[in-house]
Amino acid sequence: MTEAAASRGAIGGYLPHLGVMLAMQSLTSVSAASVPVLAPVIAPHAGVAAADVGLFTMVLYACGMASALIGGILVPRHGALRVCQVALLFCATALALAATGHAIGLLACAFVLGSGMGAPTPASSHVLVRVTPTRLLNLVFSIKQTGVPLGGAIAGATLPALTLLLGWRGALLGTALLCCVGVGLLQLWRMRTDDDRELRRRGAGARGVLATIGLIWRDAELRLVAIASAIFSAGQVCISAFYVTYLVEAVGLNLTVAGLALAAAQIGGVAGRIVWGAVADWSRRPLLVLAGLAVIATVGMVLASRLAPGGPVLAIHALSFVLGASTIGWAGVVYAEVGRRAPPGRTAEASGGVTAVMFAGIVIGPAIFGLIVRATQSFTIAFTAMASCLALVVVVLLVRLARGGAR
Repeated sequence: MTEAAASRGAIGGYLPHLGVMLAMQSLTSVSAASVPVLAPVIAPHAGVAAADVGLFTMVLYACGMASALIGGILVPRHGALRVCQVALLFCATALALAATGHAIGLLACAFVLGSGMGAPTPASSHVLVRVTPTRLLNLVFSIKQTGVPLGGAIAGATLPALTLLLGWRGALLGTALLCCVGVGLLQLWRMRTDDDRELRRRGAGARGVLATIGLIWRDAELRLVAIASAIFSAGQVCISAFYVTYLVEAVGLNLTVAGLALAAAQIGGVAGRIVWGAVADWSRRPLLVLAGLAVIATVGMVLASRLAPGGPVLAIHALSFVLGASTIGWAGVVYAEVGRRAPPGRTAEASGGVTAVMFAGIVIGPAIFGLIVRATQSFTIAFTAMASCLALVVVVLLVRLARGGAR
């Protein structure tokens, strides 16, 4: 009997839990996007350049790596919803620190926000794998993961408007207040969800962290999925961070059209997460689906590197949609596969370990991409390098499948 089958009757059907976890993921994503979205108005008050948001993001995801590992260990002992509540309190505290308007406050915000940001993913995996029918696992996890681009879109659409009404400090503190409201609402849901706590479970010390890393490393499929997710996430953030600049500086688009291209990529990411999750459930070949996504992303990166001034804008938007669907649309399939392959009772730990590896890709990948651009003065070379890494994912996944890797 699977973990989901054993507990489905105890804590209810999967749809209400999916709604709660999707809301949690979206709220965390809104919090993470708040400072980058408002950077142009915050930076002058803090005495830093708006471009320094890159350093903020690196610190954010570096701390998120530790948060994911530790959160995955704490979930079985304290409960998934309790871990989510603590994560939201971290988010609220971090945004209050950013609202001070000082450079030190912004740096502290990155540390505190990152320390809470990684934990909700293993927590939600722990909940959803218990209640979701195996035949729908990829789709449900994919829908939950749409909270990441959805939260970014909500932040981009609402925070500038709130800034006009309340000022940038008011926008940040309003988001912090929303996180606190989320803590209270999760408490109403907690008693029916955190009924599987193991109070004697080990703590989140060095031994627990090493055990989580060992859990990922010893299983060939989990190790492969983790490494693939790091490369996918690097490609995803390279698109988010550099695509608009590339389209403006190298392709000659104006900022508005380039921004719409990025929006098309984000929409493609949301649609892709749902579609690829459904395809993985229908085909029952999630590793093959991931390989196919890597093929599409590789071709998309190569085509993006060859864009020339004066090209048709509609074609650029179509390519952007495909890039988003492939470089953003993979996450649900990855987390469903982790949930399926994790040993019983260790879903949160496995998801936390994979999330930490994924965040490493977010920290390292864009930094290397930026170095290539600065060293060569060429986005084409940087996009081609990213395409080569994605092509390597295709090769490794197909070799694993050919040698008997499950699905």
